[in-house]
Amino acid sequence: MSPGLPVEQPRPHRHVLPLALSPLPEADLAGYFESLGNPTRLRIVERLAQVKEARVSDVALLLGISQPRMSWHLRLLRRARIVTTKREGREVLCRLDRESIAARLANFSQLLGGAGEPSQESNQKPGVDPAESSSKPLSGPRRERSLPEVIS
Repeated sequence: MSPGLPVEQPRPHRHVLPLALSPLPEADLAGYFESLGNPTRLRIVERLAQVKEARVSDVALLLGISQPRMSWHLRLLRRARIVTTKREGREVLCRLDRESIAARLANFSQLLGGAGEPSQESNQKPGVDPAESSSKPLSGPRRERSLPEVIS
């Protein structure tokens, strides 16, 4: 190497998500949403949202993807702190990291300046007195189901 010539730094691989050491919430959110931008990973998250925990092999079978491909997608979702995995014997179980997801959604809402929060005016129906309107939920409490229940 001759003196005076600039040294070119290696470029990071385009699939590397800058989540673990990112000091800025915006960069953290960008990597988070990037990991959800893949249709297969979004389908994995959708399936895991329906159950408390599932075997990786069951989710792969349900989605029709190979075990190596499933492991690759789960690795990216783990890096983004969207899912967690644990080994039980020969099986690997995965679940959504709901606490981390809730924190990210709160960060996103804060980034939008609270734009994600519904206002009182937007919830009020025209011509209806807010004191008379009930705030009943549209559906009952959410029950977590096992993967076999979801499949059938």
